Amino acid sequence: MVSYEVYRSTSLEKCSDFADEQKFIGFIWNGENKTVRLTDKKLAERKEQIKLFLIQDADFKFNDAEVLAGRLNHVSFILPQLRCYIRSIYRWMNQWKKQWATRKIPEDVRVDLEFWISTLDTYTETRLCPASKPLEVHWVGDASTSFGIGVLIGQRWTQLRLKEDWRIATPPRTIAWLETVAIRIGILMLRETRNNIKGSNFIVYTDNTTTENVLASRKSKDHHSNEEWKIIQHLLISSELDLTPLRVVSKENVADGLSRGVRRPHEAVNRVWINIPDDLQHFMFHA
Repeated sequence: MVSYEVYRSTSLEKCSDFADEQKFIGFIWNGENKTVRLTDKKLAERKEQIKLFLIQDADFKFNDAEVLAGRLNHVSFILPQLRCYIRSIYRWMNQWKKQWATRKIPEDVRVDLEFWISTLDTYTETRLCPASKPLEVHWVGDASTSFGIGVLIGQRWTQLRLKEDWRIATPPRTIAWLETVAIRIGILMLRETRNNIKGSNFIVYTDNTTTENVLASRKSKDHHSNEEWKIIQHLLISSELDLTPLRVVSKENVADGLSRGVRRPHEAVNRVWINIPDDLQHFMFHA
């Protein structure tokens, strides 16, 4: 009987004893807490790389954009909410006629990279095992330009009234923005009324096509809706939540009355008095 000793070269830097945390494919995986995150070094490197592209009047080669897109794609494995903010980089790359030429970044790329930076500045970790099956909590929201916003989650409800100058902006704010704000109000209600919601995926009903599309694509062509959705993205990431949109026909939207100033049949004891975010206090108040 012949025995053989097999030797294989191994990088000692990449080996460690069994522990709650292990490094794999550039991420730190925590088996006990069921979370994954970037290493501190990688996180710092990605932020510095993005900041280079935000230098005023800087020029870049095609390869620079290609490397950036690839590295952000890697990060998006643990931050899938940010994948839609890589598309502008690929559009920019497709516009390159001569790959040896240098170009400045377009404005849409700059805006998306600024959002990447603001997200990574506050990012800590991602939950490994989010709920794959959406939870039904009877969450539905609605908005009207004549009164304001109404959101209903089960029997709990919130009603906000618009101030007269809520539209004033360039371009003007529209119903699409109001419907998107209603989503943020719903998230704040969940945080206020429910415990242990981290890792959950909630069903949201809407009768607005634009809102449904924004929930699915994470972006909007409407300027103010898009800016509002960025705030919602930060909120979802920090709360470790996800949303699944479902359509409800307008006549069956039980939040319609709230959005038009009607409170019946909702009971006062079930009202949720959320703290209206500072950026929204300029436009609305508790009715």
